[in-house]
Amino acid sequence: MLATDPLLFYTAAVAATGVVAVVVLAVLRIPGAWVPFRTWFVILPVALGAMWLGHGAWAVFVTVVSVAGFGEFARVTGLNRHTLFVLVVYGAIAAQNVFAFAGYYDWFMATPMWAILSLALVPIVLRRTEGMLQWFALAIVGVVFYGYFLAHLTYLYGSAAGLGLLLFVVLMTQLNDGLQYLYGKAVGRHRWTPISPNKTVEGSLLAGVTVVILTFLQAPVAFPEVPPQGVLIAGLIIAIGGQVGDLTMANVKRNAGVKDFGTVLPGHGGLTDRLNSLMVTAPVFAHAMGYLYGGFPR
Repeated sequence: MLATDPLLFYTAAVAATGVVAVVVLAVLRIPGAWVPFRTWFVILPVALGAMWLGHGAWAVFVTVVSVAGFGEFARVTGLNRHTLFVLVVYGAIAAQNVFAFAGYYDWFMATPMWAILSLALVPIVLRRTEGMLQWFALAIVGVVFYGYFLAHLTYLYGSAAGLGLLLFVVLMTQLNDGLQYLYGKAVGRHRWTPISPNKTVEGSLLAGVTVVILTFLQAPVAFPEVPPQGVLIAGLIIAIGGQVGDLTMANVKRNAGVKDFGTVLPGHGGLTDRLNSLMVTAPVFAHAMGYLYGGFPR
């Protein structure tokens, strides 16, 4: 049962990983590591609990965190001062998740277009030009990253390939982030990008290798019909895509002059600081697996 039910398997794996992590952190005694780890004791049960409750509960969960995450983005960038832009983005996030939940693939794919066209009307309705291009561009980021990209998490729940795809991309993306941090603190010596000064070459490479190995080990449960080359692709999407998402939003923070998007998650920052990697891994993984091996759209 455990080996054939992805939700049961990953729930047990998360519990086991938590025990191992407690031991590792106790041995390594990495300064400040306990704070973000304690936060995981809240984040993971809530996310897994939403999955256990069903597709509707998961869709609501994804919508709520996406809306809240965009709220952080709007506050940090100053977009929150322009209510009409923000309201269009909120509407787009909700619509994307409704269509994802319903399995309306055509509508799901078309919604960003209609949302961006709606945003283009805002300066016309307001009869303003000053600064409008900047706010228009920032609102498009909200539609695409917080709406379209993250709504793939809702769509994946209903994939014909089963929950294994969703659980894999969510949990492995978060694990990749955590491993980069732990490896970087333990053995990292060479920093490789000013966008995120704490990233190290050693941390990124070791996390990537670990993720690829773990992908092969869990493939029989997560996506048993995917051949070895597809399993490798899945692991690389998590290892590379996660960093792209992280650095994209880190660039936003650097330009805005803030360290984190918020303080709602102790030791992590804001919701966006946890969602940033998923913004890239979720859509890329979903479409790569769907195009190459089926199951998306359903």
